[in-house]
Amino acid sequence: MSVDPATAQASNVHWTVQLAARYCGGYQIGDGVYLQPEAPLALPDQVPAEDVLFASNAADVSLQSGVLRVAPSPDLARSMICTQGDRPFSVELLPALGLSNPDPGTYTVDVWTAANPTPQPLSFTVVDP
Repeated sequence: MSVDPATAQASNVHWTVQLAARYCGGYQIGDGVYLQPEAPLALPDQVPAEDVLFASNAADVSLQSGVLRVAPSPDLARSMICTQGDRPFSVELLPALGLSNPDPGTYTVDVWTAANPTPQPLSFTVVDP
């Protein structure tokens, strides 16, 4: 996981979560990727779909109890090609969402998919400006 800029107290921060999943007619992630920031990080009360990307494309999003579900937009055409092994993709929370960095330190966001519901803690570091 990375944030840009990675400096303390920065606003309008761009989060990028790098993941991989099997691909066969779409990413094999069930109904989506789930992101839950650990305190003191928090998501805004509303997350518009236009402020989130799934694999560099439009996303379908929902937010419930501080957990953000991100999936490919149902309007996107999907390749029916199947690949062996895992195929990389990213989930991006764009600067327009208005995320801010806290003080310097290391912070964690728990990430999982519906296909693999075990949360994986992903960390990033915020540095002094």
